[in-house]
Amino acid sequence: LTETTQLASRIDVGAGYPYGNSTSLPYIKQFFIGGTNSIRAFRARSIGPGTFKEAVDPDAFLPDQSGDIKLEINTEYRAKLISVVHGALFIDAGNIWLMNNDADKPGAKFSGKFLDELAVGTGAGLRFDLSFLVLRTDLAFPLRKPYLPSGQRWVLDKIEFGSGSWRKENLIFNLAIGYPF
Repeated sequence: LTETTQLASRIDVGAGYPYGNSTSLPYIKQFFIGGTNSIRAFRARSIGPGTFKEAVDPDAFLPDQSGDIKLEINTEYRAKLISVVHGALFIDAGNIWLMNNDADKPGAKFSGKFLDELAVGTGAGLRFDLSFLVLRTDLAFPLRKPYLPSGQRWVLDKIEFGSGSWRKENLIFNLAIGYPF
């Protein structure tokens, strides 16, 4: 790598244990995943916990899934393109889980199968480095959806950039200030 290129990576692991008569952490202490500074191929707070996927509520503004355990891995290759414009290629993976079973969220409890329950996404973006501010744009799509049935979670064979319905469901645009990590 040179002065004009960087490879940035991170691993983010967290766990909280509910105690006393609590079955889960207080909401403010729970973990969330997905969105502009997380797994960019999924909307904010839309992944997990585990293999659970909430039924779509057309009146809901945003999904709001939370968990007691978090595992996230991100890698981003950054290269200067011209002047203040930098390009980036990235891959993100991770999920959240619950410590205890929740009858309303089947598949949400952490188990030894956690690697099979990771969401994976990839994409590309532009960074506008104005020295006092970095404006970031990313376009990402999922490679692996943890809420699909086992054996069908990798969706590489379903990628169709030419299909309007595929783009609407899978291409996620993120606009943010600052680097993702």
